[in-house]
Amino acid sequence: MPLYIWLDNRCVDMHRSHSRKLFRALRLQNSENTAELIAIGHGVSITDNWWIQRDDENLEYSSLKKYNEQIADIALLGGSDSDEKNTKGYLELGTVGSYEKAWRFENDCWYMYKQGGIQELVSEYYSYSFLKAMQFNVAEYSVKCIRSAETGLSTTFMLSKDFTNNAEFDFEPFCNYFADNKELDYILPKLPEKLRKPYVMTVFYDALLFNGDRHNQNIGVLRNSSTGEITELAPGFDYNLGLIASGVPRINVRTGNLFTGSLLCNETCRRILKENIPDRQKIINAAELASYAVKSALGLKDPN
Repeated sequence: MPLYIWLDNRCVDMHRSHSRKLFRALRLQNSENTAELIAIGHGVSITDNWWIQRDDENLEYSSLKKYNEQIADIALLGGSDSDEKNTKGYLELGTVGSYEKAWRFENDCWYMYKQGGIQELVSEYYSYSFLKAMQFNVAEYSVKCIRSAETGLSTTFMLSKDFTNNAEFDFEPFCNYFADNKELDYILPKLPEKLRKPYVMTVFYDALLFNGDRHNQNIGVLRNSSTGEITELAPGFDYNLGLIASGVPRINVRTGNLFTGSLLCNETCRRILKENIPDRQKIINAAELASYAVKSALGLKDPN
């Protein structure tokens, strides 16, 4: 993979307004200057152990990944109470995605803070609660409200806990293997046998939750950081554009939604689903638990 593509897959989205403020704070010009990105950010990401330095540099990886609260505040909130201008540690340049977000280190663990409207928050937390009740391997989510140093307003954020345990495992996204190709018929034959069932069930639950945002950067594998061995499919994450967040789902009376057609046409998928599709009552119970959980977490009330 060319270096510029690798860096692009782990570089902050410049369409985010706070990312532009982050670039100003770091005195970076633009995201297309590869040499500048390496010199400042070194390609560091929270969820793996890969990074870059020049031949004449002697850097410590631990210092590049040290938590910088001021930078996290700028990336997440657009400003910070601190005037220190500290540009050491993790600089949030490897925090990808189109929503305002940042990694924050709390209680000896990294948490991704992500902003969104009420629809996105409901979708993310409902999906997490539902999948947890279904005993599906899903990233751990919680909700937190914090005050912006720039506006003084309080905002509700969705938090997801780092599932690599501070890069004890390396998360490697599917885009490293399959580029932008998301077709089941293309991906399934290339997956190791032990990953096929969890992958098919991931797609099944995406279909159930109408999550149309399962691109190849938000699904991947976990590797042992010492040996490089693939251990498992990464936990499910990034459900904020499912359910009501993406509007009223369009369902074809013959093929179903945007996933079910390809799922039911693939022989491997049909076999795996036949052996593992959950009981209808279990789905109903999980949906009820998720409904209660999301109302409790976000302070929502029943219309009645």
